[in-house]
Amino acid sequence: MFIRKILFYVLMMICLFMPYSRVQCKPLSIIRDTEMEQYTIKNVKRLFKAAGLNQNAADVVFIQDDTLNACGAGGSTVFIHTGLITNVDNSDEFFGVLAHETGHIVGGHAVRLYDNMQKAQRTALVTTILGGIAAVASGRGDVGVAIMAGGMGTAQNFFSSYRISEENAADSTGIRLIQKIGYSPAGLLSVMRKIQANERLIIDPRYAYTQTHPLTQDRIQFLQNAAQTDIPLTDDEEFHLIKAKLFAFLNEPQQTLQTYKGNDKASLYAKAIAYFKSTRIQEALKTTDTLIEKEPNNPYFWELKGQILFETGQVKAAIEAYQKAVERMPEAPLIRLSLAHALLEDNRPDEAVDHLEYIVARDAYLPDAWSFLGRGYGMQGKKGESLYAMAEYDYIVGQYPDALAKIKKALPLLKQDAVKTLRLQDLEESITRNKLK
Repeated sequence: MFIRKILFYVLMMICLFMPYSRVQCKPLSIIRDTEMEQYTIKNVKRLFKAAGLNQNAADVVFIQDDTLNACGAGGSTVFIHTGLITNVDNSDEFFGVLAHETGHIVGGHAVRLYDNMQKAQRTALVTTILGGIAAVASGRGDVGVAIMAGGMGTAQNFFSSYRISEENAADSTGIRLIQKIGYSPAGLLSVMRKIQANERLIIDPRYAYTQTHPLTQDRIQFLQNAAQTDIPLTDDEEFHLIKAKLFAFLNEPQQTLQTYKGNDKASLYAKAIAYFKSTRIQEALKTTDTLIEKEPNNPYFWELKGQILFETGQVKAAIEAYQKAVERMPEAPLIRLSLAHALLEDNRPDEAVDHLEYIVARDAYLPDAWSFLGRGYGMQGKKGESLYAMAEYDYIVGQYPDALAKIKKALPLLKQDAVKTLRLQDLEESITRNKLK
């Protein structure tokens, strides 16, 4: 259920925070990656702390979308397009945008945005009705159209003026926060110049009032004044590794190899993935081993090696690589999940179940973890536990009739397990009470 809520909320936020001329509401995919999440959340927590927010509540969700965008939601979650990483040049630009989005959270803009949207919609609705009445009363359709058009303009201007003031406030807060955590405010300024370059083909300055954001040039002028500090660009290597990894996984191998031609770690990372995707497995493994030689304690290089080996049928070797990754980062559920999957494929359910129970105790919203756990319990001959885990899986992915069917079968088999019985009863009650289908 949590995942489904995220998908709806992100869709709403993206539709509202982008200019009208570029709104494209489409199905969204959440990307999970430990390296990307750990790096980002570490610094988002620093932004929250600098803003006086609860840093332990901070969360990030990555959306597969190639546009340069991020959204600060109503709670403590920052939704980030993958295009934000692939389209910026350094960590200062990346965290400059996230500082801006933190500014939205500090100001409670998402909640007020919804309230003001409703006010704008009511204005438009009332004037549309009045326009229809006027047209009938006067016998002139042009009178009704004029009133309706005026009402829509009033509603749009009301909404736009609200958005402009909030964007300016978020810029101001973002500059203050980014300096507090040691990144250069020049990063946010650079991002705005990138956006301006893309907008020149879209935005006519004469119609600035129709945009949901203030004119980019106006924001650039503000940021130029605010960014006059002596803080140098940070441009840390970790960001470039993540950017290379993401670029390589999301793009065709040939494009990656044309983009990353060097022998630095980021280029080697991208090339290893490109070789893997183009089935040049020996080159992929050799390049990954070069990375491991350079940085033997990097869990993500071992994770990549494990993935290459596992997906090419070398399961036992993959288990060894994944184990090294888990040893270096034992608290990462996603890396441990890959190890558990490989152990299941090697017919080692007892070890796999140990890892999977560890995972779901710390991240209960990983569907694959519950699916693998159901499979693992089944291999152990634990039918009730297997049905329980698969019911959890069905519930998370929204397959509620299947979840109910498994709950009914599992309950009689788990009478002696009070914890699992109560959990299944809670799931059943949630489905029936909310009439989920």
